[in-house]
Amino acid sequence: MKTPDYKNRYLVIPDLQIPFEHPKALEFCKYIQKYFRIPKENILNLGDELDMLNFGSYEKDPDGDYTINQELDESINRLKDWAKAFPIMRLCTSNHQARYWKKAFGSGIPKRIIKDYKSVIEAPDEWLWKDHWLIKTKHPFMIQHGCGYSGVNAHRSAAIDNTISTIIGHLHSKAGISYIHTRGTFIWGCNAGSLINEQAYAFNYAKHARYKACNGVCVVLNNGLYPIWIPLEG
Repeated sequence: MKTPDYKNRYLVIPDLQIPFEHPKALEFCKYIQKYFRIPKENILNLGDELDMLNFGSYEKDPDGDYTINQELDESINRLKDWAKAFPIMRLCTSNHQARYWKKAFGSGIPKRIIKDYKSVIEAPDEWLWKDHWLIKTKHPFMIQHGCGYSGVNAHRSAAIDNTISTIIGHLHSKAGISYIHTRGTFIWGCNAGSLINEQAYAFNYAKHARYKACNGVCVVLNNGLYPIWIPLEG
């Protein structure tokens, strides 16, 4: 029997939106990494790791738990636990990450006098951000946040657009895997869902939404050939 190729297994973490992440999110991700024997260098993140709620342009809840400074402090503190568990991570740039840039831009403040995002959130050196990451394994695949896509077939559309297997997040209530087989290619698309705490006040806007958050993660096995979506119970 062939020995499993553990070095080419990947854990893909979707939207956390700290400090409004699911209370079991960190332990769940640590368990999945251990269970599937995923190397520490193969931890991928689809973006929106922080919510940056108070930096957004939407009206703020006057009964919310955090001021803008309190939210940032709490986010940084919680992020340290994630950095300890996953010291190496490749992350996707995302819309929530861009909120403080947009706030500054709207106020006429140039980028040259603003701290970069990595410094603001005190992320470890080996946490790196790009718009998308191409994972160069035997069956290559791509990860990106998913901005610009919508609907139940968003992950399928992303894979078709990229002409390569693709994983997205961004759409909390959508999760799943779709395969595309044509005469020229065999690829798949995956929406990894989210890992949010839907009861947090930050998500009151979706309180009466028909479809609720699909909390879980994606694991990619067999050198990029075999994606699995694993739900977080509770």
